[in-house]
Amino acid sequence: MNESVSNMRRAVLYCIIVAISGLSCARAEQSPPPVQSSFEGTITIRPEVNPSKDYRGFEVLVAQSEDGEPDTLSYAVTDSSGYFSMQVTAPVRGMYGLVISRVGQILASGRIVIADGDSASLVAAFPLNGRTMRIRSLENSAWQAYQNTLAQHEQELLELVQSGAYEEEVANARFSQTTTILWDLQQTFPNSMAGELAAAEAIVMGSGWNDSLAVARMRALPSSNVRFTDAVRSARHAQARLADQSAALALLDELTERTESSAQRAEIASERVLAHIDSSQFDAALEVAQTMQEDFVDTQWATWGERAAYEIQNLLPGMEALNFAVRDANGDSLSLRDLRGKHVILEFYRPEDDLYQRELPGRNNIFTVLGADQVEIVSISMQPDTLVNEAFFEERIAPGRHVYGGLDVAQQYNIHVLPTRYVIDPQGNLVNKYVGGTMAALYEDMVRLSEQQ
Repeated sequence: MNESVSNMRRAVLYCIIVAISGLSCARAEQSPPPVQSSFEGTITIRPEVNPSKDYRGFEVLVAQSEDGEPDTLSYAVTDSSGYFSMQVTAPVRGMYGLVISRVGQILASGRIVIADGDSASLVAAFPLNGRTMRIRSLENSAWQAYQNTLAQHEQELLELVQSGAYEEEVANARFSQTTTILWDLQQTFPNSMAGELAAAEAIVMGSGWNDSLAVARMRALPSSNVRFTDAVRSARHAQARLADQSAALALLDELTERTESSAQRAEIASERVLAHIDSSQFDAALEVAQTMQEDFVDTQWATWGERAAYEIQNLLPGMEALNFAVRDANGDSLSLRDLRGKHVILEFYRPEDDLYQRELPGRNNIFTVLGADQVEIVSISMQPDTLVNEAFFEERIAPGRHVYGGLDVAQQYNIHVLPTRYVIDPQGNLVNKYVGGTMAALYEDMVRLSEQQ
């Protein structure tokens, strides 16, 4: 098999993971019990602003966001001395929003870690004059150390690049130092959320810079770590670079034995699908994807397996693009097969999507640079309302053929993330798939393909 085609086939399957990132397994695993922590403090006003020393009426709110709507977890109001106290009950250990206001005016907002048994405190004097609120507790101190380590790393790399004296050896030393600090945070702040995140980040960040150390750390990472499966993905790539994909698959076997939940096993199974793709073992990848549908029935991971199997069977680069025949926005018949002889960009989107709107100039630029004799753009809107689509394009230029409400075509092409684009070559074969904000990569690839003609 042509190596470039094989690489593109692998890339397509990586796109599948986007559709289910962050999903939890819906099968009958018991939800963890809620966590509860205490939070108290004193909020005052600087004497030069208000010398009265009456600090009552400061409102302290801890909340989470559910579907874009704030959900209050706890609320307190300061007394005349500025003191407040609250018990915060949260669904899971994690980072939550903190807002301080008075007389309806928001004075400060930030984030607070809520973890079972943690006791947090805050002392603040308003106006803050550029200062940040410092929340003191084991969990919040760990979080601050974690964030400071990452910020320091980014700053050092930026300075290294800006200095004009970038050296691989120096960059390696920076990564080594940062990953060591991150890894050690789990000992500095034992059993803290940030310590867990930092340990996993040490593996993710270290992969590609020190693969042997990344794999060794993966073997030492507790499976209870909240980012265990994120670290698994990075370690799998590291092991493949150190040895080969067979060794990477063996590592996945080893790590699966350590999992504590079906959700973890499902995520590692999805990584196994991708590992087989990287080995050009498409039959094996299909088998694992189909097995996922049986092993994780009635979960979103079974759906992932179903989608992955469909991709492997129908939508890998090098395969003939699935034909469709529809009516476009002008009422003219449109068949994909009739467009052979030029490259086709088949895009799926919603006009109200902010990302699509931002990428529209780049989309149009491809058409302008390559010209109508080399490329056709077929845009399929997932917005079924014709009036909404027409209103969107009233003041926007978008060359190409447009189809409104193309749900059937979207199902053919396994579309679950918008925008998604396929490139089809002049012979009618799939070239590659682009999911989400990938316009820059699409532009570069289209220019390269046009130069090869």
